[in-house]
Amino acid sequence: MKKIFKTMTLSAATAVFSLTLVGQSFAAAPSFTDLDKVAAKDKIMSLQQSGIVSGITPELFAPQAAMSEAQGVQLLVNAFKLNLDLVKFVKEPKATDYFVKATNDSWYANALITAAVNNVELPKDLDPNATLTREQFTHQLIRAMETYGKLPLINPVVVDIKDNDQITVEYSGSIQRAINYGVIKLSADGTMNPKAEITRADAAEEIFNAIEYLKAHQAPAAPTEALTATEGVKLITETLGLVDTDIKIKIDPNSKMTRESFTNLLVTTLQSSGKLPMIKIVPVDIKDNDQIDILNSGAIQTAIAIGAVQLNSDGKFDPKAEITRADATEITTKVVDYLKSHQVHSDPGAAITATEGVRLITETLGLVDADINIKIDPNSKMTRESFTNLLVQTLQSSGKLPMIKVVPVDIKDNDQIDILHSGSIQTAIALKIVKLNPDGTFNPKADITRVDATEIANNAVAAVKALPNNK
Repeated sequence: MKKIFKTMTLSAATAVFSLTLVGQSFAAAPSFTDLDKVAAKDKIMSLQQSGIVSGITPELFAPQAAMSEAQGVQLLVNAFKLNLDLVKFVKEPKATDYFVKATNDSWYANALITAAVNNVELPKDLDPNATLTREQFTHQLIRAMETYGKLPLINPVVVDIKDNDQITVEYSGSIQRAINYGVIKLSADGTMNPKAEITRADAAEEIFNAIEYLKAHQAPAAPTEALTATEGVKLITETLGLVDTDIKIKIDPNSKMTRESFTNLLVTTLQSSGKLPMIKIVPVDIKDNDQIDILNSGAIQTAIAIGAVQLNSDGKFDPKAEITRADATEITTKVVDYLKSHQVHSDPGAAITATEGVRLITETLGLVDADINIKIDPNSKMTRESFTNLLVQTLQSSGKLPMIKVVPVDIKDNDQIDILHSGSIQTAIALKIVKLNPDGTFNPKADITRVDATEIANNAVAAVKALPNNK
């Protein structure tokens, strides 16, 4: 049952589903009239509305009728949305190529071919017209559920099944996992009745339960799939032990992350959490630097400097390429290794010096080559006032911040602010780079910590991006 990727595209085989459990129509259907006494009525109706099951007639589901092997296969194919869209064949396949007891012109032929090509675990001697037992269907469902739901292997809590001696040994593991997943329940007396024919109602209920379990237990993205922003944040916070960290970078949670955006998110998170010590960066020549957002360039240069990322052999970073889980995990692992050998000596809650403030601003804003001409004692402790002024002055002198009209706000402790700094502080408030305390004060003379300074610098990056000319 191997896939054959050759030259001829399969034309869908004609199938008539006159008595099948599953149909292909997703149009609204009338309600079944024979489910009033069925405990799983709501589940069956939900599956009908989803196009996963259909009745023997538009009005009748026949819940107590036994289900055939062919109907069971069709049910699995529809439940897990299996198809042949990406498969090409040397010759048009036939059901008998995979199951010798099948008939090629029967309604179930396409379902058997689809299941076989998609490697659904089915017996080679499958008889499409034979009825399925409870243990057979449960085994087939669990194996398909685990494969197509990408579920990890588990060691189930073994449940005492009173008629376990009647279960086929090869099916016992699947049945135990089915109980653990909540796909099946034992009878009140603790039995499964494995050899009994499974009814259409019971099979539909198992399918519903399996689908609900998968909805609640989404598999992580495959290593080669592009990472979403939500997955990127989770990967960074969990790997770096920052599960309670509030990452304040605005980002579409469902957007695909690029090498550039993931690297910037990672470095910014490190800086704002106080995990990354101040380092002197010697910028490297990135051949495709013109493709990098200038506000992200500082983070990328930092990541290169600490060995978290590397340039390609041609000197390019490939910033706009989507990043896979495997690559993102490798980058965060390298960061962890770097942090282990470069312990932070500066307490993130301690006041930063002017030297640290300058470096933080230039790196966060991507101005690693900038020459800041503001005179300042490099060893002096920075205050909220002096850091905000330095930040705004640097933005303006670098050309990142155009002249804007500021409507001054009332600062309750304005008399404590150096008059030469008041313009910068009003500008920072207007751009939401900083905000006043609940009592309307700015507290200008208070020492500023690394954590607070990093947050303000990140707010500045967001503010610059939000300006009309940068949208």
